[in-house]
Amino acid sequence: MPRIPTDKQGQKVNTQETSHLASQSVKDSNNKPKVSVIMNCLNGEKYLREAIDSVYTQTYKDWEIIFWDNASTDKSAEIAQSHDHRVRYFKSEETYLLGKARNLAFKQAKGEYIALLDVDDVWLPNKLEEQLKLFDKNSNLGMTFSNSIFFDETGDKYEMFRFVQPYKGNVFGNLLANNFISTETMIYKRAALERLDYIFDDEFTTVMDFDLSLRVAYYYEIDYVSEPLSKWRMHKESESHKRRSLIPPENFKMLEKLMENIPDIQESFSKEIKDFRKSIIYKYALLEWFNDNRGAAKNYLRPYLNDARFFITFVFATIFSYSQFEGLKSTAKKILSTICLKKA
Repeated sequence: MPRIPTDKQGQKVNTQETSHLASQSVKDSNNKPKVSVIMNCLNGEKYLREAIDSVYTQTYKDWEIIFWDNASTDKSAEIAQSHDHRVRYFKSEETYLLGKARNLAFKQAKGEYIALLDVDDVWLPNKLEEQLKLFDKNSNLGMTFSNSIFFDETGDKYEMFRFVQPYKGNVFGNLLANNFISTETMIYKRAALERLDYIFDDEFTTVMDFDLSLRVAYYYEIDYVSEPLSKWRMHKESESHKRRSLIPPENFKMLEKLMENIPDIQESFSKEIKDFRKSIIYKYALLEWFNDNRGAAKNYLRPYLNDARFFITFVFATIFSYSQFEGLKSTAKKILSTICLKKA
């Protein structure tokens, strides 16, 4: 059975925020769709139509899109509002951190299940159908996810779980030690979210989805579809790429909050906490390497050279710039994918 929080606090509706809504495509209906797809957008016109169209091509049809325009200045509004009533359009008068913008969108959602789709990613047609089946089979699930394909302007690159399958069931510790869930694959049970003290953390702009998944995973089981059901776009204009410097400090802050709010976490998951802290140090090292500060990167890595990952990265950072390393890694992945395709 799920572990239900005993000190749940009700989430207050901020009427000042809802007064910032500039427009909505249609009047609210009494009909409640099964799935609410939350799409947050800040100047996402380039890939937006493709993302929305991937929801319209779903084999499962009982859904709505909650489109939250985070004060975009491009043609995002025009693209979103060109669709029918299933895209419910909202716009804020100022740009908020993504965690807060996600919460504002969630307040408008009617669905029994909440899915996330960023405006530069896409879903494959059977995503909703296949993941919803898992909820029907297990009432203890709080969340489902799937395999995903990483792609760029040249085409598909690799599957997220081609070689190693992720954990499922009670996965809190495993997920804390190694975040293996990609945002565009996530579907949450609304009832599970509403039992938490809060949904998305307003203070975060890079780790709010990971943070939410961890808190759901602490209380509920999680299941997984091994088939790729979504595609994550790799490009330099993505928010995750532009805000990569925020990822390590937000991870540390997230861990501090988890330890404050979950009473037994330090006792029950001490090894996983240690592994997670080490992974944050590794992220700091990669960030310094990316910024061409190879000396600083190696200083982060040096205390952990008994770990193979840290040692190998230390060697590569000594020899190559980050861009050179990325080129080598890309070539290696292409060769590996070619070998796998030939064997298949």
